[in-house]
Amino acid sequence: MSEATAEWLTQKERGAIWGIRAVLFMATLFGRGPTRILVRFIALYYALFDRDATTASRTYLAKVHGRPARFREVYAHILRFAQTTLDRLFMLQGAHHHFVVTREGNHHLQKLTREKRGAILLGAHLGSFEAMRMSGAEERFPITIVGHFENAKMINALLSQLNPELNERVLHIGNSPLDFALTLRSRVESGEMVAMMGDRIGLNDKTVTARFFGEKALFPAGPFLIAATLRCPVYLVFGIYREPNIYELSCMPSKDRIHLPRN
Repeated sequence: MSEATAEWLTQKERGAIWGIRAVLFMATLFGRGPTRILVRFIALYYALFDRDATTASRTYLAKVHGRPARFREVYAHILRFAQTTLDRLFMLQGAHHHFVVTREGNHHLQKLTREKRGAILLGAHLGSFEAMRMSGAEERFPITIVGHFENAKMINALLSQLNPELNERVLHIGNSPLDFALTLRSRVESGEMVAMMGDRIGLNDKTVTARFFGEKALFPAGPFLIAATLRCPVYLVFGIYREPNIYELSCMPSKDRIHLPRN
């Protein structure tokens, strides 16, 4: 196990807050359909002029397809991200009627809630975490979202305005380490499920190495160390987006108990 730095935590938010508010205004005034048309042009702008975004997209798509990515594939990749980001605004406003949600493995979450048993819900930057939060809120699952939010303060402040209750269900890793650890333990021991990303490392996080797309990659060890310390199970969760408005949610058990070597 090793420690690593995370450049993404120091990156500034892309775009001005007025631009985000403009999209929100259009979404509120005209609805999801017309705003999705606007989002296509926004995605095209980023695909044409944002070198960081296109480089990251081309690198990923080349690994997926085993060949250099075409422009239309890069555009589709960026557009999909933009579409799920737009949907996030509607979900936070409670406009759930726009979406069709399917659930696989939902009985695991129902059982955890019924038994008041805490657990780690491990997700990734794949699909929509917000769709899972929305579904969990509808079913009154006791879920706390854990993450690094220092690099997106403006966006998160805006999202909190859309849904003030969100702050009660979010735990910032950037807070005091001791306070964070005590709060996390308290919530898991009281039977809450703690949702976190398993594919992004934070500053000085302990990491483990695994093969991913044929290459060695670093993954955070934190979720598994937490599960081992708190003696709680780990579940894998994903919210896959399918056009035009379908979110396929899945939950599957990973480890009922994490046992670490004594050394």
